[in-house]
Amino acid sequence: MSILIVGGGEIGQFIAEQLIRENKEVVIIEKNERIISEIEEGLDAKFILGNGAAPSTLHEAGLKDAEMLIAVTDSDEVNILATIFAGIEAPQAIRIARIRNPEFDVEEKRIQSNLHVNLMINPDKESAGAIMRVLQVPGASDIIDFFDGEFKIVGTKVKPSSQILGMKLKDLHLLKDEGSFLLAALYRSSTLIVPDGNDEIKLGDVIYFASHSNRVFEGMRLLGHKHEKIDDIMIHGGGYIGRNLAESLEKAGARVKLIEPDPQLCSTASRNLSKTLILNAHGTDQSLLIEENIGEMDAFISVTKDDEDNIISALLAKRLGCPVGIALSHKAAYQPLISSIGIDVVINPRQIANNTILHFIRKGRVLHVSTLAESAEIIEVEALETSELVGKPLHKMKLPDDVLILSIKRKGRIIVPWGDTVIEAGDHVLIIAHRNSVKKLERFLTVSLEYF
Repeated sequence: MSILIVGGGEIGQFIAEQLIRENKEVVIIEKNERIISEIEEGLDAKFILGNGAAPSTLHEAGLKDAEMLIAVTDSDEVNILATIFAGIEAPQAIRIARIRNPEFDVEEKRIQSNLHVNLMINPDKESAGAIMRVLQVPGASDIIDFFDGEFKIVGTKVKPSSQILGMKLKDLHLLKDEGSFLLAALYRSSTLIVPDGNDEIKLGDVIYFASHSNRVFEGMRLLGHKHEKIDDIMIHGGGYIGRNLAESLEKAGARVKLIEPDPQLCSTASRNLSKTLILNAHGTDQSLLIEENIGEMDAFISVTKDDEDNIISALLAKRLGCPVGIALSHKAAYQPLISSIGIDVVINPRQIANNTILHFIRKGRVLHVSTLAESAEIIEVEALETSELVGKPLHKMKLPDDVLILSIKRKGRIIVPWGDTVIEAGDHVLIIAHRNSVKKLERFLTVSLEYF
């Protein structure tokens, strides 16, 4: 069975690449012939030229037998229409629509229940949320919530003042209590490692650690970070992400300046934001940044539609004395490069959309999926009575290489697992797996042969 992607733009291309890597049969519907000619050589997919909301085009693409339809064009209306028709003609298919208009956000539940949409994704809104999460934990480059927000995976660099610098993991007898610090992965020399006890923590490593939400700052202190609140923030870009972020920061009591060169977007922002100082200017203008005291800001966030502008303005802000630089980038290939040249946080809307879709691709009762550096996945699952996860101590479980059980939530209680821990049916289990081991892990998440 195939997966239909309506829209061959940036997000559609990225999702197609990930699905093809999963050996899925992908069909891309795109109305712009130029876009198809640009991408068809690089993607092992079938292409249909046409309107993704037109029944005839969807029939030609094989909708009737599709396992999933993902509508990610620039038009909310086209995306919703495509999923509505898919719900009528292919009720077996999972239907996902990308939505950008905030008015549709308000009506999300009604649209999903009445218009045959399984899931609505808004990468811009999710990107703003991801930025808000890292601002709440100064020094973090990535924060991912699991167990309904009670547990977090935090990415951050190891600093010279870290208490655990140079130690091997087997010597880190840290916080054995429930919800304590647990190292999940290391990112070193452009390689992500799911660690074992002999791995040593080195200066410059990016560490991903798992922690109960109320103990995150303890973990950050171990890695050499101080808890310094971020109150003064400058945002470059007055589009949806910038406005959404400014509104959230206003509510949190932060002092915000918003820079936007488009007068119309400035006007829109002024109607929605009551406390933000809005500047009709360019965020790459050095004299403007100096005039607006960029060196006294706690963070500079660039979220325009232009990746290059985002990178340049964030680097400029850092050079002028701003301690934290955050940039939006739609190009996954840029991410390691951007981090290496001094930008603290890189947000990729495409990856956020892809994480949502992986939730439906993975086998087993999967609740949440998130990727790390495009090299590993963190998966939250419900342990099925029939799965190989259940009923035996972890040290006797023959998990694939590069797979680690990070945490277990059982009846409202979070457990940090040890070798003698036994997973029970109904537990929510948090697992990290290197991409090469994900398919093998899926066998543990479904039905054990012993069940039969």
